[in-house]
Amino acid sequence: MKNFIFLFSFTLSILMSFTLIAEKAHAEQVPLQENQQFSEAELAQMLAPIALYPDSLLTHILIASTYPIEIIEAHRWLKKNDGLSPEKLSQSVEDFNWDASVKALIPFERILTRLSDDLTWTQQLGDAFLQSEEKLLESIQTLRKQADLAGNLNKMDNMEVSYEDNNIIIVPVEKEIVYVPYYDTRMVYGAWYWAAYPPIYWTPHHSVYISPYSPFYWHSGIHISFNYFFSAFHWHNRHVVVVNSYRSHKYRGRHQISRGGYAQRWSHKPAHRKGVAYRNKHTSQKYRSNSVRVNKANKKSHSVQRSNTQRRFKQGLAIKNYPSSKRQSHKVQVNNRVISRAKSKELQSKKVYQHKIKSKKVTAKNHSKSASKRTSVPSRKKQNNFNKKPNHQHKSMKGQRLSAVNTKYK
Repeated sequence: MKNFIFLFSFTLSILMSFTLIAEKAHAEQVPLQENQQFSEAELAQMLAPIALYPDSLLTHILIASTYPIEIIEAHRWLKKNDGLSPEKLSQSVEDFNWDASVKALIPFERILTRLSDDLTWTQQLGDAFLQSEEKLLESIQTLRKQADLAGNLNKMDNMEVSYEDNNIIIVPVEKEIVYVPYYDTRMVYGAWYWAAYPPIYWTPHHSVYISPYSPFYWHSGIHISFNYFFSAFHWHNRHVVVVNSYRSHKYRGRHQISRGGYAQRWSHKPAHRKGVAYRNKHTSQKYRSNSVRVNKANKKSHSVQRSNTQRRFKQGLAIKNYPSSKRQSHKVQVNNRVISRAKSKELQSKKVYQHKIKSKKVTAKNHSKSASKRTSVPSRKKQNNFNKKPNHQHKSMKGQRLSAVNTKYK
C-alpha cells in the first residue's frame, strides 16, 4: 500500500511539472505572436510583383489591401457589369460606400482580379502596411534600387523614372493614361538576396514575351479621370499622404499632393474592413479603439448632416417661392387657424359648463345651509302677518263707510 501511494504521488508530481513547463512555454510564445512583424525577406517576397508599379497605382493597391472584403465586392460587381464603358463604371461606382482606393482600382480589372483571387497575399500585404508603413516603403525602395542595379529600370518605356534624395520615383509619362507593367520577378531584380524567400511570381493570363533585353510587357493603357490622383508617397518621411478626391477638377501631380498644404497622412478606417480580423492584438486594439471613436463621430456627423439638409430644404422652398408651395402653405395655415379656433371654442364651452355646474352646486349647498338654520320664529311672524291682513282690510272698510256717511250729511 505504501509503495502504491508513493508511485501515485510521484506520477502526480511529474505531471504537474510538465504542465508548468508547457504553460511557461506557451506564455513565452504568446507575446512573440502578438508583436510578431514581417521580416525584411518576407516583405521583399510579397512586394516583388508590384514594387515597380507607378507610385499612384501602388498607393491605391496598398490602401485597398487593408479592406479585403470591399475588394471582393468590387471584383464581383465588376464581373456582373463587364459590358459597361469605363466612364459609366466610374460614374456608377461613386454611389457605393467603398473606400476611394477600391473605387480607383475599378478600371484596372487585371489587378483587381489578382487581389481578389489571391486573398492570403492581399491580406498579408494589408497587415504589413498597417503594422509598419515606414518599413514597407523602405522595402519598396530597396527592390527598386536592386532593379536599377540590374540595369532594368532604364528599360521602362511608358514610365518616367526619377531620383530624389536617394529615392526612386516612378510616375506615368502621361497623366491621363496609366500603363500597368508585367515583369518576371525572378529576372528583373537580378541576383535575389533572400534565397529562403523567393519572390512571388505571377503567371501571365496569356502568352507574354519577356527577355533580358525587354523585361517589361505593357498592357493597353487605361484612361483615368482627374479624381484618380488623390494619394501619393511622401518618401522623405516614409508614409502615404491623401487629399480629398473631389476637391479639385484638374489632374494633380505628385508634388501637388505630397507638398500641398491640404494633404494629410493616410489613416486606416476600420469601418471599411467589415469585421476582418487583424494579424495581431496590437493592431486590433489600436484600430478597435479608433473605430469606436469614428462611430461616435459618424453618428454626430450624420445627425448634423440631417439637420443641415432639413434646414437647406426649408430655405430652398422659401427662396424658390413656388405658387403650389404657397397655396399648400396657405391652406395649412388656414386649417391650423380653424382647428385652433374650434379648440378654443370647445375649451370655452367646457369652462362655461363647468362654471354652471359649480354655481349650481354652490346654490344647492347654500340652500341646504339656510334650511338647516331656520327656526320656528319666522314661521310665527308669517302667521301673524297673515292674520293681520284681514284686520287691516276691516279697518279700511270701516274708514270708507265713515267717509261716505259724512258726505251725505254735508
